[in-house]
Amino acid sequence: MAFREKTAWIAVVTTLVVWGYYFSEVWRGVGARALDGQALWTLFLICMGITVVLLLGLNLFASRRRLKDFGAGPDELEKQLEGSAARIAKPLFEWAVLGISAAALLWGREFAAGFPADPVGSFAIVMANALLLAAVATNVLAEIIVIIRFRVLG
Repeated sequence: MAFREKTAWIAVVTTLVVWGYYFSEVWRGVGARALDGQALWTLFLICMGITVVLLLGLNLFASRRRLKDFGAGPDELEKQLEGSAARIAKPLFEWAVLGISAAALLWGREFAAGFPADPVGSFAIVMANALLLAAVATNVLAEIIVIIRFRVLG
């Protein structure tokens, strides 16, 4: 297995576990109509820290036999695979941002009214997390595309 494929697997699994938990907590708060901005900010920072530590640690562990692979630049095949993944994921992210923005314009007032304690703050939290979810989902998709392309080629 190529080192780039290993890093893609590590990124996908780590992201799905850590950020899956984070987003489940966000949407649990949305469902309960009670968002605690400070608690979500703290959870976001914790999840970011866990992600960084896991990605660095697992990638170092994956490169333990060939430490020169860690931090090495991509070869021509890897550049092609990443480019093809980006050609799918980037436009998808742009369309997701456009869709989130349109949804905010169309249903923002009605949504915010569902949070009587802090309608504006709750709406801002949901919008920020919707954009974060779009970014996370499209990046996971890009890594999955890289994995699939490695599997098809190799």
